[in-house]
Amino acid sequence: MAVIIDIGEAATVHPHDKLDVGLRLALAAKHIAYGQDLVYSGPIYDSMTVEGNKIRLTFKDTGGGLQMNTPPWTPSGVPASAPTELTGFAIAGADKNFVWSKAQIDGSNVVVSSGQVASPVAVRYGWANNPPCNLYNKEGLPASPFRTDDWTDPKPAPATPSPSPAPNTKP
Repeated sequence: MAVIIDIGEAATVHPHDKLDVGLRLALAAKHIAYGQDLVYSGPIYDSMTVEGNKIRLTFKDTGGGLQMNTPPWTPSGVPASAPTELTGFAIAGADKNFVWSKAQIDGSNVVVSSGQVASPVAVRYGWANNPPCNLYNKEGLPASPFRTDDWTDPKPAPATPSPSPAPNTKP
């Protein structure tokens, strides 16, 4: 299995960028089937720690480290501009109200926070339809979407405009 969250398209479940899909699947095959020692996966959520009003996330499969990156392909063919901040992270307190949050890479971790959530308990990443996610490893492989909660009844996202789709929307 290969993560292609960054090369999917809003209007179709079949991305036009078949080359990068194939390259990512080939990396997985080389590692899993042929035993080659190589980085074949992007970052995968491992654990979280609450640190006051922030949540620190740790990841497996970080390769050479974490970085912000852009998709390898865009529908227009025009390369995406270099990101200036991590996107796609939402945070919630015990009230289950997710809000878009600030996220920063701190070594091999990501620290997530929002001024709207004083006591955070959960984070979601890429938890939307066609989300704008830009966390990768240094090998250029995207992080897999994840959630740290197991809530079945989250409250709707805030009505105010946000930079990306509602964090409570299931992918």
